[in-house]
Amino acid sequence: QSSVEFFRMMTVFEEKTPVVENERTSLEVLSTSKIQKLRSRVSHVLSNPSATSMGRVYGWCDLFCIFLSIVLMMFETDPNIVVLMEDRNNTVYKICYMLESITVLYFTFDIILRFSVTYEKVKFLKHAATWLDVFTVAPYYFELFIDVNKIKSLKVLRIARIARVLKLIKKNKRLLLIATVLSKSISELSMLIIVWSMCVLVAGTSFYYIENGGNDTVESGVEGLWWAVVTMSTVGYGDIYPKSWTGKIFATMFFYVSMIFLALPLTIIVGAFSKQYEAKHVIGSKSQSLHNT
Repeated sequence: QSSVEFFRMMTVFEEKTPVVENERTSLEVLSTSKIQKLRSRVSHVLSNPSATSMGRVYGWCDLFCIFLSIVLMMFETDPNIVVLMEDRNNTVYKICYMLESITVLYFTFDIILRFSVTYEKVKFLKHAATWLDVFTVAPYYFELFIDVNKIKSLKVLRIARIARVLKLIKKNKRLLLIATVLSKSISELSMLIIVWSMCVLVAGTSFYYIENGGNDTVESGVEGLWWAVVTMSTVGYGDIYPKSWTGKIFATMFFYVSMIFLALPLTIIVGAFSKQYEAKHVIGSKSQSLHNT
């Protein structure tokens, strides 16, 4: 009889154990599904900020921090402010440092958040935009350990903050379209740059030999190249100019040739832009029609 009772107890235990394990498994699956749902929602907000109200608020905060950091950087270049910023006990320094810390912490949070919700972490780390974001916040953390004011050569690291304005390309689809057009036209533009460099080299060297000896503004071939660059870009600083009639005729001919070279890349960029713009509208109309159906 005791053996029979023991058998019944073992049977009840074996029947209840799977139930407990199944409940535990279902709770783990439910918890995982909630995390995945939240992760997908946050990823959608970050990738399409204009689609939701939360995304629009986050996007406006991002734009505000970008412009605030740029305004702070320009504000700190004022000579009077530079003197005040040397004293770390000064109120102006404390305010600027606090605002800069807020913007950097926001950008750092943005990088960590995007890395946490992305499903392709290796691709995220290889993306150029990720390293651009890291590059813009790295000088702040670098200055926490090294006093840049004591090492003047390291002050150039602060120029990395101006790269934050490039973050606007990710936030604006029109700017992103321009970046796409330029990237797809890089082969044509590279050929124009090569031809442009050849023209600068030939024109600058010719200008030097034409004006050499009778023009005190052209003392070397390098200055002749500088004249060619300034003339071909139609800037015309006026620091180097022809004095002989031969040089003036040559400069006039080179100026009109330069106008042609300036017009060529514009036609390439405009053509590529129109194609990308039309393709974007076709894809957008198709997705809208599918959404309506």
